[in-house]
Amino acid sequence: MMLAFLLAAVSRCEQPAPPPGPSPDPKPGDDVRLRGTLDEDVDCRVLRADTGKTYSLNVRLRGYPNGAKVCLRGTLVEITSCMSTPMIDVQSVSAPSACP
Repeated sequence: MMLAFLLAAVSRCEQPAPPPGPSPDPKPGDDVRLRGTLDEDVDCRVLRADTGKTYSLNVRLRGYPNGAKVCLRGTLVEITSCMSTPMIDVQSVSAPSACP
């Protein structure tokens, strides 16, 4: 009886942990670092993130052509003058390899 209990306890401990769930979408005020492709919308510059989501940008990033792959770091903001939301208040732009 004791051996059966011991085996049951050990077998439960050896089961792999369930994989983590999908990471939640960032919320306004969150710092973000996103990899994606720059593009233009009707009224603003946008980042089409590798995750499939589109973010408007608070700056035009004139030195980067449409289609450029970049890593953006910034803060997600809720209020935007653009048609695409959410918006990223861009703090830095770097090579796509700089994103996780």
